[in-house]
Amino acid sequence: MADFLRQLDILPPTALVHPLTFIGLGGIGSPTVYTARKMGFKSFTLWDPDIVVSHNLPSQHFDRDDLGKSKVEGAGRQVRSSLDEDCRITTRQEEFVRAETLEGIVISGVDTMSARQEIWAAVQRSKPFVPLYIDGRVGVEWDSDQGKVVGEWIEVFTLVPTRISDCELYEPHLFSDDEAEPLRCTAQAVAYIGPLIAGFICANLKKWIMQETYPRHLLYDCLTNQF
Repeated sequence: MADFLRQLDILPPTALVHPLTFIGLGGIGSPTVYTARKMGFKSFTLWDPDIVVSHNLPSQHFDRDDLGKSKVEGAGRQVRSSLDEDCRITTRQEEFVRAETLEGIVISGVDTMSARQEIWAAVQRSKPFVPLYIDGRVGVEWDSDQGKVVGEWIEVFTLVPTRISDCELYEPHLFSDDEAEPLRCTAQAVAYIGPLIAGFICANLKKWIMQETYPRHLLYDCLTNQF
């Protein structure tokens, strides 16, 4: 059995009673689901329609054994092998649509704004069963005049869907994909981005579970190390 002795005073595994639903298992979702499992979460639903290809390996939490397999299968294998305890994994190799009913803590790691709009609509419809929603975003900002990257952004929204103030904070950030330029979510990323955003997301998970203060909107530039 896994020994959680080193985290007992910070986050006892007995407090991790909520199932987790991950939508998107690329550069955000794949390292985050692995980290959440290491924290002691035991129930996972994994959504992603894609398969693992070679350009996923440098910046996502997959390895060569996952090539040609679905991302939900690869992430599920990583989750199962990370600890020697049983866990429950449900995989959905398909696009997420707003008609789906959600439950538990929902974590979005998708790469388009239209997909986020679908997820948020489902969260709103399912909100009696979704106590927490986390939307992770990454993007690179390119300055064509300077000919170089001027920002490597990580953005995390941590929201209680039944809280009106959280909805009012979040919904103005659900703009169109055209408006999302020049920040191309997960289209460009280096390996360190995934572990960083996984750490931010999972730290907020821990803070919410332990009833600690957490930032509802976190914006971090990895290039300048500024929040």
